[in-house]
Amino acid sequence: MLIFDFDGVLVDSVNEMSVSAYNTLTGELATSLEELPGNAGGLFRTNRYHIQTAGDGVVLMGWCMDHADKPLDYKMTEEEYQAQRQNAEGSMKDRSLRFFEVRKRFLDHDILRWRALNTPYRPLWDHLKSRGGEGVVILTHKNREAVMNLCHFYGLMVVSDNIFSGDLGVSKIDNLLQIQASFGQCDYAFVDDNIANLRELDGYFNRKQPIIRLLLAAWGYIGPDDQRKSDKLGYPFVSQDDVVAMLDNGHG
Repeated sequence: MLIFDFDGVLVDSVNEMSVSAYNTLTGELATSLEELPGNAGGLFRTNRYHIQTAGDGVVLMGWCMDHADKPLDYKMTEEEYQAQRQNAEGSMKDRSLRFFEVRKRFLDHDILRWRALNTPYRPLWDHLKSRGGEGVVILTHKNREAVMNLCHFYGLMVVSDNIFSGDLGVSKIDNLLQIQASFGQCDYAFVDDNIANLRELDGYFNRKQPIIRLLLAAWGYIGPDDQRKSDKLGYPFVSQDDVVAMLDNGHG
């Protein structure tokens, strides 16, 4: 059974996330990248690979706003990012919940502009559509309402019960446990673009014996050293064409 992360695997949502993170920090209602200061939006895209959750996105945007005069391709060091994260106010869960509230305000205010900041990854998206979206299972830190809205708008008719989301701060570990309980399969594979997520799941589920195969998406928000890390950890580094072939060979 093949399970998909959402942001960075099925949809390029980094532009929307950067605008929503900016709104979360400022209380404004920006609807485009052009409203962000200096190079903040571009820096957010360049450094998106550092973050795991919506709450972490708020932390990253704070840094991008403070350093909006830096070149677009400037990459934070891991030490810079962790220092920013440790000095952030409140818990990651609280920041994520606040981010989801602000995203909903944006969606309700101008749904067309909100959707326009999100783009499906092709050819994977089109292949999933051609198979019918009812069988697609999504495991994500994103909130369910946003996932459903984008999937249905772009023609992937996923079922709400097959979206295991980050609402209420639920972790990917807890959601994967729920997937196991719901589907009762013995063979799982998960595609994510964040190597920290994969390591977290690996440490929990594969401690005694392999239960889930972990795949790093080559097209998502991967860091400059992630391919080497994935090779060392034994996580296949897969392209969209690789995943399409897996689906065609009965792994979906």
